[in-house]
Amino acid sequence: MNWYVLYTLSQKSNKIITNLNRKKELIAFIPEYEICHRKTKEITIKPMFSNYIFVKTDLNQSEFNDLLLKMKDENDGLIKQLKNCETSALRESEIEFFQMILDEQYIVRLSYGYQENGITHVTKGPLKPFEKHIVKVDKHNQCAYLDLLFFDRRIMLGIDIKCKN
Repeated sequence: MNWYVLYTLSQKSNKIITNLNRKKELIAFIPEYEICHRKTKEITIKPMFSNYIFVKTDLNQSEFNDLLLKMKDENDGLIKQLKNCETSALRESEIEFFQMILDEQYIVRLSYGYQENGITHVTKGPLKPFEKHIVKVDKHNQCAYLDLLFFDRRIMLGIDIKCKN
């Protein structure tokens, strides 16, 4: 299965996802992540990458391009397909990463951990296998920054840091 990434106008994203999901050969979604608000402890969900739509399909690059072209009028607000070396399909390693962290609703659930001697230890959650990739934790905003890049953007995910017991 190939994964493609589309960049859209934010106010048109949901309409484009609806249009794409009408095609039986496509699964379109926006990857999101949970974040815990420090003061209220309320968990909310935010998009991982604003204005980016991911599309899963068995279509190859050429077939996917043709389908997008046929849907051009109904996908008003689609700006471009993101590409790596003339192909917009995600690399195998990127697909594996997203498959590991996203649940069936395409949400990265909140991870939990603690810090000791400047090192973040993840005790529970999707960040656990990526603990060594955490380069910075913003305790104020309850998020971890990874040394993994996605289209030249650093990946940021929610983490609730507690004091070590």
